[in-house]
Amino acid sequence: MLVCNRLHTSIGVNVSHRINIMVDEPAWRILEKLPRGERSRAINMAVIEWARMRKRRDAAARMNALSDELPAVTMEEVVRWIREDRERDAM
Repeated sequence: MLVCNRLHTSIGVNVSHRINIMVDEPAWRILEKLPRGERSRAINMAVIEWARMRKRRDAAARMNALSDELPAVTMEEVVRWIREDRERDAM
């Protein structure tokens, strides 16, 4: 069960959320060594990094799916494109 409470400043701006979460024993052994304020920062950073990795993984999966639909390109074509691009930039 996830419990979420909003914390507000004196002017009513939403700053953060208090939640209750369950962690397994290895994760708790790491967290219990941290000071209380540091626990929240560590979990926050871990969630943000997890979301970034998931976003990159999903983007890579979409790119791989697209690459399966595209025609194969030979090394000679790639070399030709690079040379054409360099010549165009030299002008």
